[in-house]
Order: sequence, then C-alpha cells, then structure tokens
Amino acid sequence: MSSSHKEPQRCLGDQELREFVRYARKHGLWRESFHSEVERADRNISPDDIAYGLDREDWTLEKSELNQIRGQWKYKIRTVDIEEEQLTLLIGVDLELRRFEVISKW
Repeated sequence: MSSSHKEPQRCLGDQELREFVRYARKHGLWRESFHSEVERADRNISPDDIAYGLDREDWTLEKSELNQIRGQWKYKIRTVDIEEEQLTLLIGVDLELRRFEVISKW
C-alpha cells in the first residue's frame, strides 16, 4: 500500500527550537509562505517585524503540532513586533534542510 505521508521528523523542545531559529535566521534559511506573505498582507506585519520578534530572547513557544502530510512540526510562537505590539507566528520547520517557513502571522 502506497502512502503520501512522510515519516515524521522529531518535535523540537523549547531550547532546541530557539537554537534552530537562531541558526536559520543567521544563515537566511527562512521565508514566508504564500499565505503569510500575500494572503495576510493586510495585517501589516513586515519581514522586519518577523525578524525582530524571532531575534528576541523572550519569545515563547505556545504550541507544537505535527503536520501529518508533510511529517513536519508546526510551532506557534508568541513574541512582539518592532513597535512592541503582540505578534503571533506559526512556523513550519524542516529539520533536514535546516530551514523554517512562516506559515501565518497575526
């Protein structure tokens, strides 16, 4: 029987996720999904806001959820933007490629 589901990657703990995001940010290994960048453009959250929020040491991991189809984990992160307004990001992590994608922002 053939399946389109991939073997799931492991879920990162809080500290591992911080190190992963720090590495990916430092090496430019991140991007926004079409949904985040185009479909949610009306939210006026810039890539600079995202970078600012993720570069902070005080962001919090709120939730981890497995994407069954991709076999990758999604992480809900709460932080602030450049204006210190609350910012929530949903990121998908690819451990193999050592990169992440901002799936949504609000």
